[in-house]
Amino acid sequence: MSKLGFPLFLRPEARLQGAKKLLENGKVRQGLRQLHTLGTSGNAEGQFALGELYLADKDVPINPGEALRWFQKSAEQGYAPACQRLAQLCYMGLGPASENRTTVFDSMPEQGEPDYDGALYWAQKSVDGGDADGMAMMAHLLMQGPDNLRDPERGRELYRRAAEAGSVQGLYGYGLDLLGAAKNPTERERGLSYIRKAAQGGLADAELTLGTVLEYEGGKDVQAFGHFMKAAEDGRPAAQMKVGIAYYQGRGVERDVSKAETWLRKAAQGGEVEATALVGDINLQGDGTTPNFLEAHSWYRRAAQSGHTGAAVTLAQLVYNGMGCAADPAEAKKLLEFAASGGNAAAKKLLQSLT
Repeated sequence: MSKLGFPLFLRPEARLQGAKKLLENGKVRQGLRQLHTLGTSGNAEGQFALGELYLADKDVPINPGEALRWFQKSAEQGYAPACQRLAQLCYMGLGPASENRTTVFDSMPEQGEPDYDGALYWAQKSVDGGDADGMAMMAHLLMQGPDNLRDPERGRELYRRAAEAGSVQGLYGYGLDLLGAAKNPTERERGLSYIRKAAQGGLADAELTLGTVLEYEGGKDVQAFGHFMKAAEDGRPAAQMKVGIAYYQGRGVERDVSKAETWLRKAAQGGEVEATALVGDINLQGDGTTPNFLEAHSWYRRAAQSGHTGAAVTLAQLVYNGMGCAADPAEAKKLLEFAASGGNAAAKKLLQSLT
């Protein structure tokens, strides 16, 4: 037995499985050390596993820069899953650093603009290696990317191949494409069947889509709420807002204002501006309790600063009338002017009454 904790004569595959087993059993230091040994020796799968580990924020602190470094080492050897990860990172603006940067790999790279060319390059490498998720990534770029990259016909074919290979992203993308092109109930159901398979595979976006479809069909609020909750628990802000609204309105679930506010706050923290304004509404209305004007002010201001004109109008009225604050007609006018410039009709009407 070597000092590294495993026999040196073991095949790389066995070493990799041993490292993963150590991590599963909570022996993080030993597992990480073994993965590093594999990675530094040039094992592409071990390098990919290290990249995944540094992105997961589970066994070790998240470190996108270190993840990127190991993904690139693995991808440069042609390991298809690593190529797919690099394509994703390029798409997110977190791909390999450009040559003119002082630091080639930062521990926490600053997110920049999407590198579509880089994403396309690595996605193609992944497709060449037969990676199903890479096919889905390539399909997305060809169908949703910049005009100069688009090739919808090839994108649809790649989505189909990815779906047939079992990629949840492929199932979802192919289902959405079929659903968007559906001309009759049979074609619509075919598209939904792929989206359901993606949801069964654990894809939160698919759960959110299924919930939205059921919501608009009407009379299926309970089923819709179930899908929204699954996506919300997986951290999707848009689904968290749907859950919050459902609790507030009692749609598909027993009405609970406290739970509604909890979920809407989560959605607001995730960037859903409408949810931010709704938290302001809940605090302003009180709904069985005394209105909390200070909280309402805070949430409306946050929403207004993010461009929500309706929140700006409500806040303007509170400020003008001194509700929860000292009356400030000048501040109210500024808020109304902002909302009016965004096309809010109520703001324009209120401004006329101030002149």
